[in-house]
Amino acid sequence: LVALADLTHGEVAAALDIPYGTVGSRLSRARKRVRAALGGTNPMHEGEDDHG
Repeated sequence: LVALADLTHGEVAAALDIPYGTVGSRLSRARKRVRAALGGTNPMHEGEDDHG
């Protein structure tokens, strides 16, 4: 919803009736899984968090 529908974390939290922090943690986990599926991490982003 963040990437495809261009919703904010708050909008996603309200739409799914889940806590705001859960949106961020799920998004971070999903980004890491996609990155791994595409062949690993990008060295330009190592050590950065995925909030945003």
